[in-house]
Amino acid sequence: MLELKECCQVPFPEKLFEGYEVTDSAIYANVNASKVPEMMRQFIAMHEEPLFFLLEIPRKGEEGIAAEKTSVHDEEDLYFVDGLNGEQATGWIDSLGNFLVRDGMNTFGIGCHESHEEILFSKYNVLTIYTQNSEAYRPFLSSFGIAQVETLLTAWNTFDDEHPGECRLYVSKETGKTIYDIPEAYKAYGMYLYKPPKDDTGGEEEITPDDLLGKVLLVGITYYTQSDEFIEQKQFYGTVTEVGSTLIRLRQKDGTEITLPPDLRSTKRARPGEYTLRSTGEVVVNPDFLATWNVNRA
Repeated sequence: MLELKECCQVPFPEKLFEGYEVTDSAIYANVNASKVPEMMRQFIAMHEEPLFFLLEIPRKGEEGIAAEKTSVHDEEDLYFVDGLNGEQATGWIDSLGNFLVRDGMNTFGIGCHESHEEILFSKYNVLTIYTQNSEAYRPFLSSFGIAQVETLLTAWNTFDDEHPGECRLYVSKETGKTIYDIPEAYKAYGMYLYKPPKDDTGGEEEITPDDLLGKVLLVGITYYTQSDEFIEQKQFYGTVTEVGSTLIRLRQKDGTEITLPPDLRSTKRARPGEYTLRSTGEVVVNPDFLATWNVNRA
């Protein structure tokens, strides 16, 4: 059975075991929490190139964040420390790795500036390695006792409306600190908040039809009654095949097509990373754009 993060709970832990699955551009794995810091160190040792440390945390609202059920958070802040050598990158894992592994709500990891490979550890013990050379990581994963499986069953695959998972904020018993104290504490050491590209006027970059064509768009539509009561939320993604004056057309991976209104005001560039669909648990890796819609049904 999988050794879960201290601040993550799942409805059917007996169904989860270590293992990994290979796709065209990434390796997804269930990994025991205690193994993660050393896996990060070994990843660093494999790459003789400039590295970066990254930390993604849910954006903190006015009332703060205590826990979230099943899904990833709608808005997250992404922090980086760039231009690290191997020793420096290892130092970040030594300083923060054990703390971050305990917390249920963050994603953290190490990336490479030249090869663009990354290793990330996220909610519910899902470890992702972005690589075009999965063969190079088979001995690496084997050395940690993690075997390949045909289809990886992650915690996300076990959730439904009656059986959600829960991610909680870790609070240090010694210091009272949480992940929200990290950015300010490490600002002097080069940690900075990623900000989306701006246009020439200083506002959010304007998205044009030409920007979207041929790119992957992840869409979230939230439905409400006429009195603004929540009904449901749907998420889907696909490649944009047409952007016209009357519609935006998406082709999903199964070949079906979906059309959207041609209003691009709700569309923005996506930050690099993995996005989990709430309804299915499917992970969408590095989509190009995000679009969100609120719809009131009659």
